[in-house]
Amino acid sequence: MEKTNDQLTRALHENFSSNMFEQCVEMAAPDVKITAHALGMTYYGREAFGQFMAGFKQAFPDMVIHHENLVVDGKCVSVQFTATGIHSGPLQTSAGDIPPSGKKVTLHVAEFLEWENGMLTSLTNYQDSGSLMRQIGVM
Repeated sequence: MEKTNDQLTRALHENFSSNMFEQCVEMAAPDVKITAHALGMTYYGREAFGQFMAGFKQAFPDMVIHHENLVVDGKCVSVQFTATGIHSGPLQTSAGDIPPSGKKVTLHVAEFLEWENGMLTSLTNYQDSGSLMRQIGVM
């Protein structure tokens, strides 16, 4: 049975929360595009998608996503969520790595995903980076 786009989005985030990056990568199209506005970074392709997830989980290995709102419009899914975890590893940014602070953080995130034939083709991520920097003591 084929999954709906909201089920695919939920599965992707559950896999991420469980550190199951291979399963996330398998859900992505070979030419997937990931845009992380708060980090000032864009990733292309499955390998880069895996690196994006692993890099973020390097900084917050116990991070778990909690959906607050999810809306589907055809192939597009908009999801608002919080992600909680402890900053116990280096956080990769376009300006360089931020060393671990040991502080628990709550991120407020909005993502816009596009699915075609059961494959993730695009993910655009917006998060409150100012709040994150304050929570880990950088700002």
